[in-house]
Amino acid sequence: MALLTAVLLGCVFFPLSYVCVRSWLARTWPHLTEADRAVLTGSAVSTLQGVLASLAGATIVSNCHDVMHDRHWLADWYAGFCLPYFGFDIWAMYQSSSSLASSEGRLSWATFLANRGTMIAHHVILPAILFPAMLLRRGLGDFFVGCFFLYEASSPFTNLRQALIQLNMKETGLYYVNGFLTLVTFFLCRIAILPFMLWAYGQQYGLLLTDVLYRLPWKCSAGCAVVMTFQCYWFTKMLQLVHRAVRNGILKQK
Repeated sequence: MALLTAVLLGCVFFPLSYVCVRSWLARTWPHLTEADRAVLTGSAVSTLQGVLASLAGATIVSNCHDVMHDRHWLADWYAGFCLPYFGFDIWAMYQSSSSLASSEGRLSWATFLANRGTMIAHHVILPAILFPAMLLRRGLGDFFVGCFFLYEASSPFTNLRQALIQLNMKETGLYYVNGFLTLVTFFLCRIAILPFMLWAYGQQYGLLLTDVLYRLPWKCSAGCAVVMTFQCYWFTKMLQLVHRAVRNGILKQK
């Protein structure tokens, strides 16, 4: 019942946050274009979700000293609460893409899905794997659930980047500082955290890191591999963007 309540609250919270932020932007900065409002609103709600998930994750990890058996109510509750976010964010991304393409006519869903296929797959596959895993884990591993919530710690920086691009602030110092912080937080919270999780498990049971890999059930290994594949893909794309920006900056100086 508590899990269902959390899901229903998420169904209300994220769309309501979107409406409130968009209304506030329209009143406070009426000069913003429709595309500006759509992008900034989507980024703001995504940032809010990232902050909430990070706080939940930090709370769980800091309170679960036994990585397998310690329990924290936020592990199940926030998993249910954030489940509707993935569907909501697909809709919010469509609103942003459609507003940006409004000069060429209304963007079709087929075109949107074709252009943002990787991100859509990310938003569909992750909850399809992780939420059933939450239900089938028999109350074990709240510590690791908290670690997965910490993945979202990089979201505020990636969303600020989108907002700065939309506001034509790519040449500002804030944009470059935020880009550096995005790379650091993404690497620490989405890539390095997986070896940390394996290390924490090994520390509790006196296992080497290599032994942990053999001891994990194949379902856990497969799920982690899928998640890590997505994260490495996005990190590679981010490094390519940084390389391109640095190269263009050098060319401009010449």
